[in-house]
Amino acid sequence: MISKVFFQMNRSGKLSAALDTSRVANLPSVISNVWLGVAIGTIYEQGFPSSGNIVLWSVFLRLSVAGAMLYIAGNFLNDWADQEWDKEHRSERALPRGLFSSNSYAWVSVLLTLSGIAMTWTVSRTSACAASVIVVCIGLYTYGHKRCLCSVIPMGLCRALLPLLGIFAFPNLLSFKCIHHGLLVLSICALLGIFCYIVGLTLAARYESTSEPPIWISLVARGLLLVTPILLAWGNKGLFINQKLIIAGTLPYLLWTSLCLRFRRRPVKRFISGLLAGIPFVDWAILLPLALALSATSSGWGPFPILCAAIPPLAFLASLLLQRFTPAT
Repeated sequence: MISKVFFQMNRSGKLSAALDTSRVANLPSVISNVWLGVAIGTIYEQGFPSSGNIVLWSVFLRLSVAGAMLYIAGNFLNDWADQEWDKEHRSERALPRGLFSSNSYAWVSVLLTLSGIAMTWTVSRTSACAASVIVVCIGLYTYGHKRCLCSVIPMGLCRALLPLLGIFAFPNLLSFKCIHHGLLVLSICALLGIFCYIVGLTLAARYESTSEPPIWISLVARGLLLVTPILLAWGNKGLFINQKLIIAGTLPYLLWTSLCLRFRRRPVKRFISGLLAGIPFVDWAILLPLALALSATSSGWGPFPILCAAIPPLAFLASLLLQRFTPAT
């Protein structure tokens, strides 16, 4: 109740505008994406970690902060690049309203970008390289998203590469001697699944608001949303996880996506916000079967499987809650 009053008091002020620009409602899904990578990277490096693994917590915390910095930096850069267009079409945004100077947005983006890369550098150089590639993709999307349709590709890569921050946190996995075929397939399928989901979501967001969206765009967008759980299930299959557990992992994704497509189509903002909140279900399709498989072993429900099972749904709920106070798109 207190938080609701606090946000209402600041709806027309700079705090609210800064939160809107940051798209803070989407930060829980960023953390979920990062955790997916940390979980896969930890298994690559150490097998299934013990309850006393302090490195895991430190890596996850630092990379989550770094991922959030890069995400917010991208949003500030995007609004800075779009300010002239926003003056005509989105006058309610912060820069057209004159709440902040144009230079302030540029500086926030630069500082958060450098801070995010520096944070990943404290984990590993390979994670910093992955962060740098994400920054390049952010720049490509920002430059091209108002110019050409293919900008959805760098947009998808911005999200799909977030798990690499965690996977590359453990440099030993880059040795060919350490590569486990099943985990390699899982990693590739996880990244491709996130990529397909984000590209499908972005295409839907780009054209759903038009009076007559091209039929082929709608088909491609929904096709990508359908391909996503197939890729994720295929990735888990590489670890020889029980088929029933794999199906259990994809069910939350299928149920929520179907709900958005069937009952949250209008208004468009609600539809896109629902799909954005559902990003953690992509991670959960990988992590839930893994957690259930681990719980059936002699070690039972230790901290690692609990985190795998709990972080994505908590991120989903947190996103829905934050969307009540600040827009996701």
